[in-house]
Amino acid sequence: MLKEYRLDEGYKANITSAERNALIRYCLSIGTRAKCSTRALMRPFKQKYLTAALSEMKDNHSRKIAEYSKKIELYNKGELQLSQEYIDSFGSTPTKAQFEKYMKALINQERDIMRTLSKSYQIFVDFAYTNKNVLAFHESLSPRITFGYSNSLHEECDFALTKEIKNAFLNSSLKESQTFEQDWTHDWGHVYFNSIIELLYEDLEIFVGERLVLSTLSHEHCMTVFLTDEELAAFIDFEGKRKENLITQKKLKDS
Repeated sequence: MLKEYRLDEGYKANITSAERNALIRYCLSIGTRAKCSTRALMRPFKQKYLTAALSEMKDNHSRKIAEYSKKIELYNKGELQLSQEYIDSFGSTPTKAQFEKYMKALINQERDIMRTLSKSYQIFVDFAYTNKNVLAFHESLSPRITFGYSNSLHEECDFALTKEIKNAFLNSSLKESQTFEQDWTHDWGHVYFNSIIELLYEDLEIFVGERLVLSTLSHEHCMTVFLTDEELAAFIDFEGKRKENLITQKKLKDS
């Protein structure tokens, strides 16, 4: 049975940084594909990067606006069935007027975000201290330049977890411990190679096939794992740390 474990700070899961990183390493060990993002461009800036990223951002918001408009049309025709969760958010089944008002508010929100991001964005280039071997490793992760959900131009990687790449991640900063309590560099899906000024990733996601098993939103201190009962049971003996992993497993079950 597949279960979702929310380990965000707000959920009071009582999971430590070391335990979170052990879970991340375990997900890497069983994963077949992963995603992560840089905070800056790892190459010289070119105008074409900005042009393409702005176009992608506008297309994404325009797509959402079209989807919301279509939902209004379908709901007015009685052809859109709302989930119970959606109905509960309104307090009861919304009237056509209530639903349209809500959708139009979302449409205006998308338009506002699109206008703002078109006029307010940041471009950081930061690879002055990254050696050629580390840059070559980064390029092997199929990076693409985008704004993603932010207003900062950066690179997002989507790659297969080959044996070599998996080993590199397992032997990265993820195997180290926090040096002080607020050390964010060793927590919440942050991963760096050699040193934090050479190659730093955030927002790590891991998949087994098409199934998401780990999701992190690093700057929000959010982390969720999606594990089957069998996978959670197998975690107990991961890295030969049965005692520590049993404690982590109990915390997950209690959460």
